[in-house]
Amino acid sequence: MFLLRQILQEMAAEKLRLSLTILAVVWATVCITVMLSVGEGLRQGLIRSSESGNGKLIYLNGGYATKDYGRFHQGERLKLKPEDIDVIRALPSVKNAEPSGSWNAKVTNGDKGLWDSPLAVYPGYRDLMGFKMAPGSRWFNPLDMKEQRKVIVLGQSAAYLLFNDSDEFDWLDSPKLTSNPVGKTVKVGNEDFTLIGLIESSSANVENGVPLDYTVFVPFTTWRRFNPNEAINAINIEPVKSVDRLQLAKTAKQVIARKYEASMSDEQLIQSQDLLLRQKTMRRFLVGLQSFLGVIGLVTLGVAGIGIANVMYATVKRATRDIGIRMAIGATPGDIKRHYLLQSLLTMAIGGMLGLALTFSLVELLQSLPFDGNAIYEELGKPKPELSVSIVIIVILALGLVGIAAAWFPANRAAGITPLEALQSE
Repeated sequence: MFLLRQILQEMAAEKLRLSLTILAVVWATVCITVMLSVGEGLRQGLIRSSESGNGKLIYLNGGYATKDYGRFHQGERLKLKPEDIDVIRALPSVKNAEPSGSWNAKVTNGDKGLWDSPLAVYPGYRDLMGFKMAPGSRWFNPLDMKEQRKVIVLGQSAAYLLFNDSDEFDWLDSPKLTSNPVGKTVKVGNEDFTLIGLIESSSANVENGVPLDYTVFVPFTTWRRFNPNEAINAINIEPVKSVDRLQLAKTAKQVIARKYEASMSDEQLIQSQDLLLRQKTMRRFLVGLQSFLGVIGLVTLGVAGIGIANVMYATVKRATRDIGIRMAIGATPGDIKRHYLLQSLLTMAIGGMLGLALTFSLVELLQSLPFDGNAIYEELGKPKPELSVSIVIIVILALGLVGIAAAWFPANRAAGITPLEALQSE
């Protein structure tokens, strides 16, 4: 208690300089914490965006032979068939798998049309991709499949392009439908299809990188009805958790090659893409970005540390005679050094606590801002600053390290003062 009282008395003697230094620590703490929180929010948002839709799947599709083997000649295409899905689903490492077909027909409503072709899917495709339906609409059901109904489901932007009342399109704000188009008809090629569902807006992508908001879906059996001999587009595979994804992709390609008596060593004949493993580069970039933001904040904190060092030097100079007296009556250099290290850490603690409290309020404010509807915000996965426990721990450790570094040289200077030198000082 005596040591703490003495430290507080010395801090009060330098209250103007100390107050300015504490303000600098507060500002530096806010800077480093907000930057780390924003970086973490952006990282988590982009991960959510990239993992939604087909981001966790293995995409398997037929390619072209690069050499003669069996019944395949160089340049010949391997056409996947709907029954191939049963071979893939039989693999123990596969949790779920769904086929998809591409209908080479234009979707129109009067003079308005879409660029993207419809994807033909089964009802289980929605659970595989994880998207949700808008209120008042529905996804395909078993009866749609059994009766090969001419029904269609649209993404929000696709519906807007087909049913909007004006030609205006805002690239910053997500398009909003002025009326509910469910129940209306569109044309797929020359056939009339009834719109039964709208997909909730999402930043997810589906096959071939098509944004979910622009997708068009039709029942798989309906597509087969109008395209009886067409090859399926791809097989979307969801692996069992913690399975070796590279080995699963290799095994899937091998069983398909064996089924068609094709070469298992022809890498181009059956192609696979692991969309989750492809995200590793992006994740490394996001970690690097967050580290860069943290370094900027740490530099700001270092500037505040220089201010603390200056205050410590001024305090040591003013208290030189007191230091000499204390050493003359038995204080060791270690006691003097601990005294000024504690004073520096106490200064950092005061500024750090105020800075963290201010940052918490600022993060709460930023999280409450209404960004919904902004296309860029939604494309980034709706990122919001996240003040996690790990960030708070990192900031506290940074405050402690800077506090020790700022007081180290002044503390050594104080510990090196001899009683004779102190008594001779003015």
